[in-house]
Amino acid sequence: MLRTRVRAGAAAGLVLSLLFAGLFTIVSLADLFVSSLTPMLGAPAPVTLRVPYGPRITQDARAGHSQVSYEHARIIVPRGTLLDDNNDDHRAACAYESLRRPPSGPRIVSYFALYFILCQMLMAYLRRFGQSRVRLLRPQVGLLFLILGSVVAAKLIFLFTPLPEFWIPMAALPLWVALAFDRRTAFIVDLSVAFIAASLLRFDVILFSVLLTRGISATLFFFHRRHPRQMLIAGTFSGLTGAFAYICLTTVFEGRLQLEDLTQGLSSNILACLGGGVLAGFLARGLREPAERAMGHVSRDKLLDLTDLEQPLLKKMAAEAPGSWEHARAMANLAEASAAAIHADALLTRVGAYYHDLGKTVQPKYFVENLQPGESSPHEELDPDVSADAIMTHVVVGAKILRAGGIPEPVVEFCYTHHGTQVVEFFWHKCNEQGNPKGLTQEHFRYPGMKPQTKETAILMLVDSIEAASRTIWPPEQKKFEEMVQKVMFTKLQSGQLDDSGLTIEDLRTMTGRMASTLVNMYHGRIKYPWQREAEQRAAAAATPAPEPVVLALPPAVIEPAKADEEATAPESAKAATPAPPAASPPEKT
Repeated sequence: MLRTRVRAGAAAGLVLSLLFAGLFTIVSLADLFVSSLTPMLGAPAPVTLRVPYGPRITQDARAGHSQVSYEHARIIVPRGTLLDDNNDDHRAACAYESLRRPPSGPRIVSYFALYFILCQMLMAYLRRFGQSRVRLLRPQVGLLFLILGSVVAAKLIFLFTPLPEFWIPMAALPLWVALAFDRRTAFIVDLSVAFIAASLLRFDVILFSVLLTRGISATLFFFHRRHPRQMLIAGTFSGLTGAFAYICLTTVFEGRLQLEDLTQGLSSNILACLGGGVLAGFLARGLREPAERAMGHVSRDKLLDLTDLEQPLLKKMAAEAPGSWEHARAMANLAEASAAAIHADALLTRVGAYYHDLGKTVQPKYFVENLQPGESSPHEELDPDVSADAIMTHVVVGAKILRAGGIPEPVVEFCYTHHGTQVVEFFWHKCNEQGNPKGLTQEHFRYPGMKPQTKETAILMLVDSIEAASRTIWPPEQKKFEEMVQKVMFTKLQSGQLDDSGLTIEDLRTMTGRMASTLVNMYHGRIKYPWQREAEQRAAAAATPAPEPVVLALPPAVIEPAKADEEATAPESAKAATPAPPAASPPEKT
């Protein structure tokens, strides 16, 4: 039985939304149910107490008269601090905590409902508008777990460190998503993470704004996604943007510029906004590979390792199915160029082309490209349905070999999608020509795989047919190649094989021109060397038959003078050696 990747549907989105909404609610409110964590005046603070940024009214009686003032404040009481009844900040923190502990039923339900709505919106976006690879169930589950891990890390920082909350490196997650998928998905993920993180502090509007600004700017400044070291630069610029946003927001709320905050060291909110962005860049760079694996993505370094021709599975294919291996290598060049033209993952497409036909190493002689010149095909002695089974088996067997060899699933996916759910037309037609004695249907000749779910796997399906058909085009002209490519694409479209791939009409148009140009360059001509021309001339001369002698029938009037001239010029010896003609006998009397 062939095991394939699963595409997320509405039911899966609902289940995931319910599950992770519950987990986010637990992370957000679980500490409020622990009685030992309840702060009390006169005792050390069991955890760091944080009062979200907001307005408050204070009363100052030091001048001999009572003075009431309205100000904005953000209170942080570090863990272990002795809570003093005479300290306004300590009293405010204890009062704030007393209102939250324990959380009421309506508050719990409200938190859960907010998280559920957020998860549903995220799942709906990924399922309908996300990049083709992120529509699969595996990447969505991994992405939600990364969000959960980020929220847990933020919660631990809030509870057990005295650092300002702006130090949390939430921009690392959008950088991972931008690297693995695309920037649009990173934007929506950043919005979700910023919302959940801000909810840990009663939806602090400044915290939400700074986190959102840093995440978006980090994604925008991540110019070269193929170079992960650019994450450090993106993180630094995001920190600068976040610090500038914080200064502007506090100036809007308080009406004055508070640059004296910079003198507070690690407790400075402005430096925290900057440092949180820089820390996100280092964290994104250092944990890039495990994060990509969690989202079901293959890192660039791993893909480069898989292109090494010394890889055992590639050596196995080159030794046991050399014809299929050469076909795969030719496909790799064409597929990589096509993927680059539409901004798909060109390296992943090349690796998929290398490994997609590995199942042909089990019975290589059942495939015509592995037959020697003059060698008969084993299909000549088999029934059409048996031949079709032998051909289709390479999809199932190839997937098993690749998984046993530790090849990542996104590469294995190319194996069971490069034929999709197409019918083995040759043997189905042969079965009908023989009268279909077994009463088989078209389903008996259909591949057991699945339709391409990504642009990269769809490109390989197209190239698999185009590369084979290109060998029949002569002369190798651009227009003829374009016509052939368009015919193959239309055939796949008509059969519905590209419905789930995410390819657009613009992508197909762009790929047509790029494939035709690449094929023209692959089959370019060369000037012949002199020794090649001489060898061809000798071969042509040897093959040309010698001309037969031409006998002319001349009239006697021409022959006789010629004889007379010949006799006149002949030497005397020749004349003496020539016998005289016999005398003519007299005519008989009648």
